[in-house]
Amino acid sequence: MKERALIRDIRSGRQAIGGLIRGIGDDCAVFQAPAGDRVLLMTSDTLVDGVHFNRDFHPAESLGRKCVSVNLSDIAAMGALPCYALLCLSLPNDLPRKWLDQWRHGFDTQLDAFSCALIGGDTTVGRDLVVTVTIVGAAPEGDILYRNRAQKNDLVCVSGPLGSAAAGLSLLQKGVREQAGGGDKKFNRLFKAHLDPEPLVRLGCFLGQSGLAHAMQDISDGLATDLAHICTESGVGAVIEEQFLPCDPQLPVAADQLGVNRLDWMLRGGEDYQLLAAVAPEQIDSLNRALEENGFSPLIVIGRLTEEEGVFLHLSSGRREEISFQGYEHSSGD
Repeated sequence: MKERALIRDIRSGRQAIGGLIRGIGDDCAVFQAPAGDRVLLMTSDTLVDGVHFNRDFHPAESLGRKCVSVNLSDIAAMGALPCYALLCLSLPNDLPRKWLDQWRHGFDTQLDAFSCALIGGDTTVGRDLVVTVTIVGAAPEGDILYRNRAQKNDLVCVSGPLGSAAAGLSLLQKGVREQAGGGDKKFNRLFKAHLDPEPLVRLGCFLGQSGLAHAMQDISDGLATDLAHICTESGVGAVIEEQFLPCDPQLPVAADQLGVNRLDWMLRGGEDYQLLAAVAPEQIDSLNRALEENGFSPLIVIGRLTEEEGVFLHLSSGRREEISFQGYEHSSGD
């Protein structure tokens, strides 16, 4: 069963409960806090050895940070701050203690960096290494940015370069490495984007507090899929322009070296953890000025939302092609 079909089936069978503001369908669940005007958010991700990471080239400490970061990115995508974490581990018997200690150091360091407290979880023995992290966040209800509030004619904006993580992963899978302690930094930013991504929590909170963005989510499954999620939830379509898609200067060099079309990484690769936002055209200049005044880079406009269903790419050649839901998707069986 495909991942989206499974989620759709699960979602259709769930009933609303008291205090739940937003359930399945966004980066986080949102529910009413016991008191005050703040709401709580909850998100969870599972990472499996051999599926989401490879211990042959993923250092334990950076993997520990990444296990936290992928969840913090979901919190950031809603405009909230992280508060608490739960950790569930399934550990194979042959996992070296030194590896686990290094992993824990990275995990704890990243939680501490964002003032997020580990409050519980579970451990068990299993055939594969499996890590499940749950993060609880909080924000004023009016600051929360959902996927379903984008509007026709909104500008499609991203916070930074696309495709870096997918490029880094491809290089690592092909055996390309940085020289340890050497001067070869040809692809260092691409490697870091995959191995140790930075969640944009401060930026997400600023965008939520600004009131100048209509909708937002993080780019975890690729721009083509994550923009399609916003469009589906909001009842709009989108056209993005190839010429405006940002990438790290290292990416085209990697694409040439591996003989890959760089657009595939930028549109479909996933794990960028950049923020994807819908902003009214009349608000973009004010928003970008405010971002720069507060030490952030301006958002990059890559397209526009439309009435026509689907996500389309306008190529530099003038041709247009549909790319809806062409990013990464897990599947199980047929």
